Amino acid sequence: MIPGPWETVVIAWRRLQRMSTALILLFSLAIASVVATFIPQEPLVPETVAQWRTGAAGPGSDVARVLDGAGMFDVFASWWFATLTALLLISLTGCLLPRYRAFIRTVRRQPVAGRNLTRLSNTTTLTTHADPNAALTAVDAVLARRRLRRRRLAAEETASGHAQIAAEGGHWREGGNLLFHTAFYVLLIGVAVAQLFGFTGQINVVEGTTFTDTRIVYGNIRAGRWFGIDDHRGFQVRLDDFDVTYHGSGVPDDFISTVTILDEGEVAREGSTIRVNHPLRYDGMKLFQLRFGMAPRVIVRAGDTVLFDDSVMLGDNGGVWTGTAKVKTSGPDQIALDLALLPDFGLDARGRPISRSPSADNPVLFADLWVGDLGLERPIDASRFIRDGEPVAGVSLVPGGTSDPLVGNLTVEFAELPMWSGFQVSHAPGRWTMLVGSTLLLIGLVSSLYSYRRRVWAEAWRDDDGTTRVVIAGVALQRKVAFAEAFAALADEARADLTTSDARPARETTMSDAHHG
Repeated sequence: MIPGPWETVVIAWRRLQRMSTALILLFSLAIASVVATFIPQEPLVPETVAQWRTGAAGPGSDVARVLDGAGMFDVFASWWFATLTALLLISLTGCLLPRYRAFIRTVRRQPVAGRNLTRLSNTTTLTTHADPNAALTAVDAVLARRRLRRRRLAAEETASGHAQIAAEGGHWREGGNLLFHTAFYVLLIGVAVAQLFGFTGQINVVEGTTFTDTRIVYGNIRAGRWFGIDDHRGFQVRLDDFDVTYHGSGVPDDFISTVTILDEGEVAREGSTIRVNHPLRYDGMKLFQLRFGMAPRVIVRAGDTVLFDDSVMLGDNGGVWTGTAKVKTSGPDQIALDLALLPDFGLDARGRPISRSPSADNPVLFADLWVGDLGLERPIDASRFIRDGEPVAGVSLVPGGTSDPLVGNLTVEFAELPMWSGFQVSHAPGRWTMLVGSTLLLIGLVSSLYSYRRRVWAEAWRDDDGTTRVVIAGVALQRKVAFAEAFAALADEARADLTTSDARPARETTMSDAHHG
């Protein structure tokens, strides 16, 4: 019989309420995340994805079409990943709500009376001359110091016919377990908020220049589905100064960017510093210090005509800073420069140029000039221009130096050596939610590991010889060895209190898990 729509909803809801279903969904999301690390993701590496689609890279265009149809090039924005996430949220809700209801009922329930106390694995019998009510009051004080929930029962409420104290503790075990699972729920919400409303972009800036917080200026963009272009703040960041210090080994010790933030034409922050692990916060955005480099300002002239005047951001290539300058011309010949900078120029024993240190103490710029059909019109990185044969000329320059005419009237000038600084600009709205989830996860885990459910009862009655017999018994549902030790300490403390109240030593017979090994 095919179930109707309502029956189908009920069956689906019952399936989702199972913890096994939640685990399967969580495992599926984990697998999807692992798959996303092996297949290039379009928001991160669009060039690689384009190569996969054309068959220039990857397993081929046919396989790429299948992956594209399944949303594998943008796993975290695919419809099926969103569906799995929503189902996991619903499943966790269905699992947690009944458990919370049961937990609340258990916590609110008064401790129940015990039966056959002398048959329990942990039991102690004390004999005292104190009144039965006074003896129970003394034991009740001991239980109170252990922060157990207690209930005093009259003789007619117990099966033995004696007055009794029922106590219990350890609800934090189940509470911690609930917190542990709730933490996943909170973390999932935090991740979803961060993925949907978050943004991350990177940008490199040369000293003295400014960038504006708009989508178009950033590279390596990771924008949430609901973080639109209009959500950018539009403030400006000017890199006023950059400073770097090095260890003796040449490894950077610290690098600091000093910036000014302009908002709607007004200076909002001035002299603010950004360094590793010390981001700058402004208007809900964070600016992190990522990287740095040297950016020699190069001027290429044809006679008195300036063809190129810009700072070229160089990358570290084993102590040598290298890069490429693409010179735009109106003529048929294209011009490019291969640049290599030694920040602290010197010569080794064989007379070869080296850099004696990473600091720009004696910078020398080497420039190879290329002229001809270099393929610079292609939409690729400038460093990949066509190099057929040898460069037409080469020159080495110090700051402020200008070459002699190299080809015709072309000259190259090394005007100055500013630095460039790389920033990551982020908006992470779900981070506090994830912090709360992580805190709940830790609290829940510790509570689950170190707390345990336990019950303790104490009865007292007057014997025929006029003395009062006090029976203390207990049982633990978990960590029974630890409870046996705690019970022995409780019995010792009760015996001491009864002795103090009676002014005569209380006699004791004990049976516990610890004694039974």
